[in-house]
Amino acid sequence: MEHMKRFKHIPIGIIITMIICIVGCNDVQTELGSNPVSEQQFIVAVESMGELFTGGEGVIAPLTSTRRPISSVAPTQTFDKLSIIIVEYQTPAKIVYKHTIDNWSSPNNMASIPWSLESGQGRYAIVTLSGNECLTEGKSYMAYAIGYQSETFGNFEPFSGFEVGDVYNRTEVASVPLGGSAEEIFAGAEMFLVKNGAILSGRSDGANAGQGVLIARRQVAGTFGYFTRIPVMENGISVAKLRLVATRRNQTIIFGGFRGLDDAYDFSKDNVINGMNPRTDYDARLAGSSYNNAFEVYGIDLNKWFPGNPQDPRLPYDMNNDGYLDAEDTNWQTDQKMYPQGTISLPRGTIFGEKFWIAVDMTQVNPDLSIPTFQMQLLDADGHIIKYWDVVLQDFESAGENRTLVSLPNGVEGRTQISQVENLDTETCFSIVRNRLYAMGEKNHSQSYGEDVPVDLSVADVLVLNANHEWQIQNSIIFN
Repeated sequence: MEHMKRFKHIPIGIIITMIICIVGCNDVQTELGSNPVSEQQFIVAVESMGELFTGGEGVIAPLTSTRRPISSVAPTQTFDKLSIIIVEYQTPAKIVYKHTIDNWSSPNNMASIPWSLESGQGRYAIVTLSGNECLTEGKSYMAYAIGYQSETFGNFEPFSGFEVGDVYNRTEVASVPLGGSAEEIFAGAEMFLVKNGAILSGRSDGANAGQGVLIARRQVAGTFGYFTRIPVMENGISVAKLRLVATRRNQTIIFGGFRGLDDAYDFSKDNVINGMNPRTDYDARLAGSSYNNAFEVYGIDLNKWFPGNPQDPRLPYDMNNDGYLDAEDTNWQTDQKMYPQGTISLPRGTIFGEKFWIAVDMTQVNPDLSIPTFQMQLLDADGHIIKYWDVVLQDFESAGENRTLVSLPNGVEGRTQISQVENLDTETCFSIVRNRLYAMGEKNHSQSYGEDVPVDLSVADVLVLNANHEWQIQNSIIFN
């Protein structure tokens, strides 16, 4: 079972279960020697957390098809296409297999199958190659998978323009159109070889090789804030909006850096910064600035959660007139535009904001100039900042591993460059890495709130951001 250690982010029990299914259901006719096999199989799995089985996993019907919110610390994976290519592991790298699985998250046709254990959850599918699709005995291959939602990232379509038999000479990237936002997207890679007719994962010499499993992981970061008891007034000025801003934002995701410099056969690399093309279309500003020098991550219009103000509809209505927006205000509702009925469950008096974010690195100039990564702001009805917090990263010292930086110095047709960069994180200046959730407040599940803990803004002198190493590993993130 040595090869099992390589799949450390998928629970070992589910891998074994998958392999039993493969072996038990496989009718592969394997002839050793030079004779080709008639069928081969491998597993493609997408890691996530919080799969919903009741009512159909991954389905949020009231939302548009191009937006899925981060509704909890354990978000489901919700996308409709998973594209796969397999190329020869040599130069030039010729494509030998290409396939797209449609309706990946739909419960109606079971294109993928949910799996769930205490230590992790996700979806997987068994991919079958037959006839001329089968891979050649003794050869090594590289397999890639990208899971995405149609019509996102400017109608991004992975591996477009390439067909079987073409030389694959491109690194896939996806860019957010100006004015748009990053969405959830998954990707991964794996080395395959063929031995005795079977597709295996592992070294080209066959050492520690096991059943072929291609794993895709989330390629963006995420952040959410969960709050209650918002002051109605600050320094005599009415509060209209809560806004999180960031000082750095990338436009493009690089689908690379799946393995690091330390182990060419470990495709589960973490602490990866895979964003590029820094944006300069600032739409917000830090407190004290006379010009725009930040980006709005999410904004929470309080009048959409506490409606009915008879004097100024731009402002929230403190129905019980106690000075705070909370559970005592019976006019509370969720923002129906952002979270239509059935998409999220929140207790009365709480507000919620979230966004997916492309990974971005930090340079020494940020801590040198004390430029915060995130700033939370209270705004008046005219958009003026009346209170702010430079958000603090919790336990930033213990999260001190070096980062893996992915870049494309020669463009998408050049080789991906992988480098180790020193971790320069401070309390308020820090890099954003992929597949990590940065959270304020504890929100366990999208449709339950019995143990959720929102941030009480009436007493919050410091706002602390908890960065979960990989958000699918734990069931909750606690904000203090």
